[in-house]
Amino acid sequence: MNEKTKKGTFAPTFDAAEREEIRKNYNICNLIRAMMGESVDIGYETEISQEMVARGATTSNNGVYHVPYCALVRSMTGKTNVDGQITGNGAALIATDLMADEYISPLVGRLVLKRAGVRFLDGLRGDIAIPKGGNVSAYWVTAENGDAQQSSPAFSQVTGTPHTVAARVDLTRKLCLQSPLAVQQLIGDLILGAIAREIDRAGLAGTGSSGQPLGLLNTPGITEVENITPGSPTHADLVEFMAAIDDANVDADNLAWIASARVKACLARTIDAQLVKNVAGDENVGAVTPGRYLYEDGKAEEYPLIQSNLAPAKKLILGDWSQLMIGGWGDGIDLTVDPYSLSTKGALRLVAFKDVDVLVRYPEAFAVGTILA
Repeated sequence: MNEKTKKGTFAPTFDAAEREEIRKNYNICNLIRAMMGESVDIGYETEISQEMVARGATTSNNGVYHVPYCALVRSMTGKTNVDGQITGNGAALIATDLMADEYISPLVGRLVLKRAGVRFLDGLRGDIAIPKGGNVSAYWVTAENGDAQQSSPAFSQVTGTPHTVAARVDLTRKLCLQSPLAVQQLIGDLILGAIAREIDRAGLAGTGSSGQPLGLLNTPGITEVENITPGSPTHADLVEFMAAIDDANVDADNLAWIASARVKACLARTIDAQLVKNVAGDENVGAVTPGRYLYEDGKAEEYPLIQSNLAPAKKLILGDWSQLMIGGWGDGIDLTVDPYSLSTKGALRLVAFKDVDVLVRYPEAFAVGTILA
């Protein structure tokens, strides 16, 4: 890993062979013990941190080490469900892993937003600006040999700057001395899980203040579907979500819903009732014909519905999630060990940092409505 790469907008990530080597040789428990002041050989771990700096990560200082994602994933037997939880044998301690040649960042794999189609751009360096193209107008030529009128599209940019999300894990010192492999799995599961959950939450509802990025629902331009009776959504209400996005010429093939468990339950118990008409065509003459539930077989109005309890509890969101991007700076997690704050208890405090931002390319590609009171 001594070959240095050119610095650019994206910091080059470790390739499949390098990730496999790191997974086999990296010992985060030794790193923790060394950062506590014990005499432990962490030459390999130090080399990896320095290599990440050489590839574009910020300079390590003040006891902060750069830890690649793959170092936090040593073994895998479980599977990740839609909420980023691990299931299967050993699920409580073992993070999901993939074959080296099919490797996807463990952090990305835990993002609920990723399943909806959100793009994750990792390994960024510096502030970024993504071009956003404008439309070109067409004109009728009024006379033979007439000239087509010039059209100047209005180009703009979607910009991103790092916002730091942190996760804190408190461990007893003896735990780190017991079973290094199990502890490494536990630390990776806790850190990646906590950071992924907060990225999901901020991606949907970040306030843009107090250090948070501006999330989707607080971005100007999102369509608000109104006049929904709280607790009693109808087929017509859901059609309004679709109509709002259709008006923006969004590719309907990429649409998906995201909702909380409560909103999904509301849709699942609500039947689209069809009013019975008499011979004269008058509606509501005392009977209804039951139709299908608004949520059935994992879908609402033929589009997949993804449940996330990190979504606002009362909101239903429909959108083309490829138009939402999560930018990640660096190729891993910045980790520091604090042996002092909990010294009277003999415990350690691990603090992990990740820099991210939320970028909405086309707010018109999303519609949101309030389903519950």
